[in-house]
Amino acid sequence: MNSPAELLREMFEEMVLKKDLSRIAHYYSRDFILETNGNIQDYAAFESGHAKVYPTSIRYDVRYDEATWVESEDRVAVRLWIKTQRPDEAPVEFEILLIASFVDGKIHRVWETTYPDWRQVKAFDSYSSQRE
Repeated sequence: MNSPAELLREMFEEMVLKKDLSRIAHYYSRDFILETNGNIQDYAAFESGHAKVYPTSIRYDVRYDEATWVESEDRVAVRLWIKTQRPDEAPVEFEILLIASFVDGKIHRVWETTYPDWRQVKAFDSYSSQRE
C-alpha cells in the first residue's frame, strides 16, 4: 500500500491536474470532510463543487515545499502551492498548509488553510457549496 504522501501526490497528479471527476471516489472516503479556512464541506458538497469547476477551462499546477512533508502511517502534512489559471486571466497561486488523514487508503479528512482564500477568487465563484 502506498504511503499517505504518495497517495496525496498521486491524487493531485491523477485527479486535480487531469481534472478527472471520476477519480474522487477512488481517492476520497464517502465519509470525507474538508475543513478549509474555517468552512466545512462533506463528500457530496466537495464532489458537487468539483463537478462545477472541472469542466471549465481552468488549468492547475501543483508544487510542494519538499522540506515540509511530515507523515505517519495514516496522516500527512505538507505546504504546497496550487496555481490556477483560466484563459485571458492572470494566474492565481494559492499557498496551502494541508493536513490529511487516511482510512483504508482513502482521504478521510483534510484540514487546510489557504492564502488567498479559495472563496475570494473569481474562478471559484460557483464553488460555493460550503456550510459555515
